[in-house]
Amino acid sequence: MASKPWTAPRPGRPILTGIRVVELATVVAAPSCAAVLADLGASVIKIERLGVGDTWRLDRAHLTPDSAWGGGPHFANNNRGKQSIQLDIKDPVHLEALKTLLSTADVFVTNVRSKALDRSGLGYPALSKEFPSLVYAILSAWGLDGPRMDDPGYDVGAFWAAAGLQDFSKPTDGGHVGQFPPALGDHLTAMQLVAGIALALFHRQITGEGQLVDASLLRSGIWGMAYPMLNVACAPGQKFVREPRTQHYRPSFNSYKCSDGGWLQLLGLQAERFMPLLSRALMLEPSATQGLNNTQIIALFDGIFASRPLRYWEERLRTEGVWFQRVTPLDEVLCEPQAQSALNRVSWASFPVVACPVRMSCSDQHGPAGPPPQAGEHTAHALLAAGVSEGAVTKIMRDREQARSKL
Repeated sequence: MASKPWTAPRPGRPILTGIRVVELATVVAAPSCAAVLADLGASVIKIERLGVGDTWRLDRAHLTPDSAWGGGPHFANNNRGKQSIQLDIKDPVHLEALKTLLSTADVFVTNVRSKALDRSGLGYPALSKEFPSLVYAILSAWGLDGPRMDDPGYDVGAFWAAAGLQDFSKPTDGGHVGQFPPALGDHLTAMQLVAGIALALFHRQITGEGQLVDASLLRSGIWGMAYPMLNVACAPGQKFVREPRTQHYRPSFNSYKCSDGGWLQLLGLQAERFMPLLSRALMLEPSATQGLNNTQIIALFDGIFASRPLRYWEERLRTEGVWFQRVTPLDEVLCEPQAQSALNRVSWASFPVVACPVRMSCSDQHGPAGPPPQAGEHTAHALLAAGVSEGAVTKIMRDREQARSKL
C-alpha cells in the first residue's frame, strides 16, 4: 500500500516524481487532469475498457490517421505520457486486479458517476477503508450532493449552460447565445482538481491520511462567474441587466471594429487616466467627449475606428500609451511569439500539444513525459509489476484479445 511518506525528488526533476496515479476516466476533464500530473512527473496508469478502449480515441481521429497511439489529437493532448491497461471492471478477476493496482497507488482519478462506482466497490467509502492513504479525486458534472448529483452532464451543460455563462454570452436579451468553446469547462475544472490533489498530497505528507478531492463542472463555472454572479446576488428580485457593447459602462475598456474587419480590445480600466490618451490617439480635441453619455461616446469612437485598418490603430494607440490587445483570430494564436510557451512541440506528433499551464521553478521539465499509449499496451507488464498473479494476468490478456477480435 502507498502509505509510506513521499520523498521529494532531487532538484531538477519534476515535482511529482515518485507519485503513482491510477486513472479510471474518459473524454476530457479527468484525463486532462491526469495528463498534467504526468507532465509534472507522476507515473499515470490509465484504465481503459476492453476493445476500443477510451472511446475518446475516436474523436477527430481522421486528422491523425497514422498516429502511433491509435487515436485523434484530442486524445493525445489529454493522455500524453501515460501507460494504458485494459480491464472489464464488471469481471471479478479484472476488478481484483484493479484493486491490487490501487494498493500501489498514491492517487485515484475518476469521472465515473458515483452510483456506478459504488456498485463496483470503487466508491470513496469503500476504497477509503481499504486504502486509507489513497487520495481519491473525482470530477463530476454536478458535484457529489444536491438534487442533480446523479444526473449525466458535460461541460457544455453544467459549466456553460447551468452556470450562467451561456446566457451571459448573449449580446442582448433577445440575441442568440454565443458558441461554446469545446472542452473549456473540462480543462479549467481539471486544473482545479490538480490543485486539490496537490493539497491532499501535502496533507497526507503531514498526517499519512488520504482523502476525497471533489471538483465539479458546475462549481467551476459559478466560480468563474463570481463577478457578475455577486452583482446579481446583491440585487435580489431584480432582473439581470445586460450591457450591450454599444452601452458599455467604460468606453476606454470596450472593443472596437476597424475598417479591415479586425477588432481591438481596449484595456483602459482607469478611465480618468486613459480617456485623454485615447482622445489623442483618435485625434480628438480634449473637449470632444464632454457632455456625451457612454453610448454617444462609443458611437463616436466606433465611427473613427471604422475609418482605418487595425495596424494603423495599433500604432496610434501604442504611440499614445493606450493599453490594448488585438482580438487574435484562433488560427493565428498558434503563431504568436508570446503563445509559444503555452505549446509543446513534440517529436511524436505533427501538431503541438497544449502545455501544462503551471511551471515549477524546482524543475526545468514541464513538457509531456512521452506520447499517449496504445489501448492496453501496458496491461501485462503493469499488472505483473503491481503484484497481480500470473494466472489473473493470463485471463485478463485472453479477455482483452477476445474483445479486440470483435472490433
